[in-house]
Amino acid sequence: MNKTKIAISGIGAVGGYYGGLLAARYKDSEDIDIYFISRGENLEEIRKNGIEVKNTFLTIKAKPTLATDNPAEIGPVDYLFCCTKSYDLEENIVQLTPIIGPNTVIIPLLNGADIAERIQKLLPNNEVWKGCVYIGSRLVRPGRVEKFTIKDRMFFGSKQGNKKRQKDLQDILANARILTTIPDDRLNAFNPADIDLRIWKKFFMISTAATITSYFNETIGEVVNNHIDLFITLGYELKSVAEAKGIRLPDGQVFSAIDAQKIMPNNSTTSMHSDFQKGNRTEVETLTGYVVRTAQELGIEVPTYQFMYKGLTEFPYPVAD
Repeated sequence: MNKTKIAISGIGAVGGYYGGLLAARYKDSEDIDIYFISRGENLEEIRKNGIEVKNTFLTIKAKPTLATDNPAEIGPVDYLFCCTKSYDLEENIVQLTPIIGPNTVIIPLLNGADIAERIQKLLPNNEVWKGCVYIGSRLVRPGRVEKFTIKDRMFFGSKQGNKKRQKDLQDILANARILTTIPDDRLNAFNPADIDLRIWKKFFMISTAATITSYFNETIGEVVNNHIDLFITLGYELKSVAEAKGIRLPDGQVFSAIDAQKIMPNNSTTSMHSDFQKGNRTEVETLTGYVVRTAQELGIEVPTYQFMYKGLTEFPYPVAD
């Protein structure tokens, strides 16, 4: 019997956390191999000392079957989790070609509403399942990931994909104490297990907050206090786009998304805002530009998104010292 091979590309806050749990559970397994694809100091630390994952209750340390920056050393895998930033997506998929065989299933866990569709265009003959995670975690230093929320949940799957393979992967993850939910064809759009609804609810929180914090160069608390009217306006514009695409978000989605941001710790901000401040590449095209382009395609007015997108892409950003 051949081993099941699982690869995680991008060993950061998300890929490192879930990859660490998988590597710990399936160490020396006769049935399952876990592979990490990483680079730089993070890769060197993992090769030398393994990955360390800390959550509320315990800290684990584990080494995968192989950690590498060369996918050719791994060969085709059964399941590939993509956990890189969305701006690296197409480039990342091309680099991962050596591990993508005809039977490889790709599961993206990236921010964005159209990630699976972007991958499917590149890999039309592979199953690409949709996925998203709700987790608060950070790569605090090379080789160490800390989860700062008590709960976490992964949603993945495809309503048209192979049901047995989805259940097989869910069982593998469950044995590593990773809580997952997969979609069910019998469920309606309001059921919390619906994968498209879950992806859009998360995108809703991330897109609006990332756009407004980055545009005003302020923390979440500051934009709530100073620009709540524009925060709400962004929400209604995004909700109109979602509904035009057939995503039936709850009536209170605009305010529940803002309420979720209000409970964040003082001085919290978004990942995109932090990247802008540091002068790094950002996910502005995925989180803000996508809304503007999709609205144009659907004939919907999103003037606040358009205004902020223009400001974020056409004018110099004040980079922190």
